[in-house]
Amino acid sequence: MDGISSGTGQVWSPASLGGGGYITGLIQHPAQSGVLYARCDVAGVFASLDGGFTWEARNGGLTKAYHHQVQSFAISPHRPEVLFRCSGEVRSRTFYGSVHKSADGGHTWREVCTGMGFYGNGPTRMYGEVISVDPHHPEVVAAGGYTGGLWISRDEGETWKQTPLPEERYGCVAFHPGIPGMLYAGTIGDNDLNMDYAETGEGGVLGLLQDLPRGKAGRLYASSDLGDTWMLLHTGPSFAELAFDSRDPQRLQAACIWNGIRSSTDGGRTWQTGMTGLPEEGQRYGTVVQDSHHPQRWYTAPDARPHMTAVPPVPLYGSGLSGSVSGEWQLLRQHNDEDLSGFPAYMDHFGSGSRAAAAGWAISKIIVDRFIEDRFYLANWYGVAVSPDGGRTWCAGHFRGLETTCMEAVVAASHQPGKFCVTMADHPPKVTEDGGRSFWNLPGISGYSGSTAAVISRSDPSRYLYGLVGHGRTACIALHRDGGANASAVLPLGAGLFVQALREDGVKNGIFYAYVDGPVASGAGIYRSSDDGMTWEQTAFRPPSYVDTLPHHKNRIEAELLSVVVYQVKNACGANQMLAASPFHQGRVLVGEWTEGIWESHDGGDTWKSIGEGLPFQRSGSASVLNAIAYSPNYPDLIYAGFISEGLWRSSDGGRTWSKLYPLIEGEIFNVSALAVGTVDEGEDLLILASEPMVVNGTDSQAVYSMDGGCKWQGWQQSGIGAVRWKGIALDCEDIQGLGVSCGNGAFYMRLADKI
Repeated sequence: MDGISSGTGQVWSPASLGGGGYITGLIQHPAQSGVLYARCDVAGVFASLDGGFTWEARNGGLTKAYHHQVQSFAISPHRPEVLFRCSGEVRSRTFYGSVHKSADGGHTWREVCTGMGFYGNGPTRMYGEVISVDPHHPEVVAAGGYTGGLWISRDEGETWKQTPLPEERYGCVAFHPGIPGMLYAGTIGDNDLNMDYAETGEGGVLGLLQDLPRGKAGRLYASSDLGDTWMLLHTGPSFAELAFDSRDPQRLQAACIWNGIRSSTDGGRTWQTGMTGLPEEGQRYGTVVQDSHHPQRWYTAPDARPHMTAVPPVPLYGSGLSGSVSGEWQLLRQHNDEDLSGFPAYMDHFGSGSRAAAAGWAISKIIVDRFIEDRFYLANWYGVAVSPDGGRTWCAGHFRGLETTCMEAVVAASHQPGKFCVTMADHPPKVTEDGGRSFWNLPGISGYSGSTAAVISRSDPSRYLYGLVGHGRTACIALHRDGGANASAVLPLGAGLFVQALREDGVKNGIFYAYVDGPVASGAGIYRSSDDGMTWEQTAFRPPSYVDTLPHHKNRIEAELLSVVVYQVKNACGANQMLAASPFHQGRVLVGEWTEGIWESHDGGDTWKSIGEGLPFQRSGSASVLNAIAYSPNYPDLIYAGFISEGLWRSSDGGRTWSKLYPLIEGEIFNVSALAVGTVDEGEDLLILASEPMVVNGTDSQAVYSMDGGCKWQGWQQSGIGAVRWKGIALDCEDIQGLGVSCGNGAFYMRLADKI
């Protein structure tokens, strides 16, 4: 970019609060027991070198957000440093997808195929692998898309060719380990999609997923010549995972989602139900695995969710166990908390009183260590857990480096260097007092499972106010003080409301403001507390009369632009960046509406005036949406406004006139998804901008900064950390340490070396 130079001395390093989401798949290195790889629906691929106890992201070289939404991956049994990943998403009913290849154990990746669409955060994300390397032919790789059909590579993934198979929704693709040249491909029918999606809104499953009908039934295809010709073996159940019996090449087991576990004795032509001893009614089955040390033993687990009270806490079942009846499944153990170690306390955020009740939620994959007898691994909603004793006890290692952390926002303490508070979609806030090297938890409140915005009191650094979201789309402002073990809800909010931002008055301690979005008629707007957050009242701010929800264009902004997954609402959408308080004037407050304007109050919210004239709201042909506003800490009338697509704008006269500050090249796009403003030694504004990658405008992930108020800009080199979905950046009180947070990719810290 013109005007951009490479930064020197400033490096973003992974904080101890790692990224992650639903861990949807797990594979083991074919020659090293302690090396494992995990795939995630929003955060890419992770590697563990110590048998699953600590993890690090392996996403170098990625550029698009959907490259982190991994539906499948594979490791070459011939050259284990070679890995493949299939990633993609859907926006505006268009599927995107890429196959990437790594030749260095996942440290760096390059795109090798774009012929298939994948749905890494979609309804089939927790099922079998749809990419596979032939165990008999090192150069042959096969992959089946959510769209685009099934493709074959005959040069180790360098080039690809589509096969004649129909463009169905592939759920598993597998080469037979015992029959050279034999390849299976199973599909998933419309009737067997994840019904959880249907519960999130109107329009039915396919409507919510922006999907099209692809056949009500599942099918199983087979090729005996490495994909040149195909035969249809079976129609009926959907095939989520295939497993091959090492004792007999004609015997197969399959996880068939709502149709349970099925077995075949004739190579997949006919199938019999094998559910004796398993919970049957209303359960999905997506994984089945053979024990290589005891081949008569098989393991599976239903995809249990919190409301399934009749399902055991960790629903792991085995068949062929000692003393069992042939063909019957037995529960391995009725687990309790004493059987679990290294599971974080936040796993009880649904108030069950037991971490065991959450440890087995949404198990996506079970694998048996091929080198160590009775050593098991499971992947689920929270991370990866390890069992050294055949599934009787489990250790999670506190999911170090691999957590369900779609972070919403970050704020800094006003008087303590290196202290930040981070909010996230699935957990209460976390606090670091050493710049991101370690974190501790703020308490949640029963009935609420995630946090959205936060502020740390200037006068009392042990006093925190933060937004929480709960079940049934409820929310509240929570207060935690004096280092106690509990928090209290000081402003409960009704269904559909959401605490988007919290700020303390820039001059007067103890006065706080809250931006609540949602239906205006239900109370969305700006709130004020004059007693340290204990009580709240709504201010006089009202959006234009035609605006009935905040954001006004809610579905387009949250589903198409800012949400990490297409069907979710209120997940990292402008969180904590659309409200600002002037550091020079008591009661001077800014509020932004994504598409309609900016308003300012000079009296703490009693009166408001519009100051957004001249800004690129609703600019024709672009996704021009306001996403961040801020006052200058050095100039009383200087205001910044950051837009998706249209970059950073500045007003030097209190909002009467505006001019574009970055980027200045005609036609260049930059998404200001995170904005931080500080001070350099000369009294100029220090500006940090981060852009999350978006499909809608074809942008890549970037982070830039200026040490002179926006005259000159430098860019951080971030190819090693991939396509980070930046959501917030904060500078500490000395403007030297910074903490950036992302939706799924973890937190990152840096020090501005030029200021030290």
